[in-house]
Amino acid sequence: MSLTASVIIPTYHSWSVLQRCLDHLADQTAGPSAFEIIVVNNAEHDDVPEDLVLPQNARVIWEPKPGSYAARNAGIAEAKTDLLFFTDADCTPRRGYIENGLRTFKEHPGILRFSGAVVLEPAGSDWTVPEIYDRLTCLQQERYARQGRAATANVFVRRAAFEKVGLFDGEALSGGDMEWSRRAQANGLELIYTPDVIVGHPARESFDALATKARRILGAKIRSAGNFRFRYYIPPIKKIIPPTKLLRRAIKDPELSSRQVFQVWGCAYRLRLAMIAEQMRLTWLRGTHERR
Repeated sequence: MSLTASVIIPTYHSWSVLQRCLDHLADQTAGPSAFEIIVVNNAEHDDVPEDLVLPQNARVIWEPKPGSYAARNAGIAEAKTDLLFFTDADCTPRRGYIENGLRTFKEHPGILRFSGAVVLEPAGSDWTVPEIYDRLTCLQQERYARQGRAATANVFVRRAAFEKVGLFDGEALSGGDMEWSRRAQANGLELIYTPDVIVGHPARESFDALATKARRILGAKIRSAGNFRFRYYIPPIKKIIPPTKLLRRAIKDPELSSRQVFQVWGCAYRLRLAMIAEQMRLTWLRGTHERR
């Protein structure tokens, strides 16, 4: 089979989890001659480990400009094909990921962008409360698709989509996938959700991990607000109570006990408090938006 697709994976000090991702890509039902793997090292001072095992169809390039979206843009420029799969270093593509994605491209020749399923997975045999919260709120690809957007944990597009819409925002440190989705939707690019193109994704197992992600997203929003940054100087006290839709979603989950439902609600409340404190740090105290 001739080379058909390119898989683009940004990495930032994440070689250990990247190895798992590469191992899953090496075990695809589609043979290695069908696709290439482009790993984009986005760390300024982090050489490729000598013990990293690259599949025969994989190579590593370097993009020093900070941000996973700048890294993805570098991968697009490097790709030798017009069918581009995007995933993350901590994702684990299922065996049919490439084969099912290629079939989807073939079945929909007039569509330029697609998204696949992201299945959140616990670190151990039992779900922690933060992991349950993450499962209920994070990477809801099917719901996103109904809104015309998708997370780059599992997106596959034709190069023509970028030729029409433009590349990812190379200045974005977070949220660049949703920003690009808005541009794509504004340009009339239909999005098809394909549930049999699947990647696994680790759920965040601790409150600190949830807060780290939330701080990164909030910081990116404030950083990109420009002249409208003043809006963030007013702490969102009225949003201190988590949305009732989260509580309803937890109650409807048949795998959760009543105690777990209220633990998830409590986790959400703590997270709201942490975000108010972070917003004040970034605005009133002029703190630095860290790349976490």
